[in-house]
Amino acid sequence: MGGNKVIAIAGASSGTGAALAKYLARHGHAVSLCARREINLHEIRDAITADGGKAMALKADMSVWEEAERFVQRTVRDFGRIDVLVNNAGAGIRYGNFASLSIAEIDEGVTVNLLTVLYGCRAVLPYMIEQGRGHIINTSSAWGKQARKGLAVYSAARHAVEGFSRALLQEVSKYGIKVSILAPAAIDSEWAHKCGMDNGERGRWLKPADIAALIGQLIDAPAGVNIWNLDCLSMDQPADSP
Repeated sequence: MGGNKVIAIAGASSGTGAALAKYLARHGHAVSLCARREINLHEIRDAITADGGKAMALKADMSVWEEAERFVQRTVRDFGRIDVLVNNAGAGIRYGNFASLSIAEIDEGVTVNLLTVLYGCRAVLPYMIEQGRGHIINTSSAWGKQARKGLAVYSAARHAVEGFSRALLQEVSKYGIKVSILAPAAIDSEWAHKCGMDNGERGRWLKPADIAALIGQLIDAPAGVNIWNLDCLSMDQPADSP
């Protein structure tokens, strides 16, 4: 993989986003990074630039429209264009039966796992339409295709990401814009700890570096090819369970 694309990554301060930023920069791409945690973000940017890569970092909450819009605008201002947007922002909420969740937890689950994707796409589309090309990669989940008790809100939000992405592809392909959905099974990251799924099975889960390499393959697909849906799980995971 070799590249010279400008790639914006939402949710780049840890886990998959951080691994992806470093992976893409090593392969010659300029990366624009945003997340809510500024310190982590700047550390990743500094590590990339110290290694000779091109990176910009901006503290932004993609669930706030003005901040999502500013992130995209800043990317275009600093790099002149935006070739790929990876909507990776998202978070687990507490693992538990739906009836036990607070309204605040429900709101957070939908906002962080769905609105971030909608706002990111809405912010970037005017630029990609004007360019006549672009690639949007929306991170979903195996639980965006199946359902799991204890993760009802997360499953609902990721199902919505899947449906939205399919509809969006139908709208924007005429402009030369690709839309891809990446739907991984469980990833060994902070997500599992936050939602209460930190257990002995984590050693069998996908690693952030695995997901980074898969997104790299989506980005590296030939110009006339759109890999619109990519499901993935670890070889150590049962094929019938995410």
